[in-house]
Amino acid sequence: MSLNKDVKYSLGTPSLMVGLDKGEKCECKFLSEPKSIDTAEHGKKYDISILLLSHPNPKYSSLDKKGMELTWRTNCHVVRVTVMDDHGKGVNGLWQSKDFRNDWFDRIWTISCKEDGNIWIQS
Repeated sequence: MSLNKDVKYSLGTPSLMVGLDKGEKCECKFLSEPKSIDTAEHGKKYDISILLLSHPNPKYSSLDKKGMELTWRTNCHVVRVTVMDDHGKGVNGLWQSKDFRNDWFDRIWTISCKEDGNIWIQS
């Protein structure tokens, strides 16, 4: 899904977002639900299409105000368990909540890597 309404076709796979180091955070909008993938080197992970709005890595120092479409590939607990397994697709899961689904796609989210290495997402 592209936010650029002037583009008729956009084919390919966006680059992967550079990971966050401990104590860092970035801001993004989610453009897709987490999609389960199997990686040869690290097993099951989730790919989420994002519009990256800010990131501390020097690679993104000239990030345009319109953001950059990337893929966030993660196996962090909050996505793997909180969003997907425990609450995600189940009867009472987050994805069953219209409010959560709307917020997932409509709000700006902050992804933080805490000092212990755990990932926190909030909006």
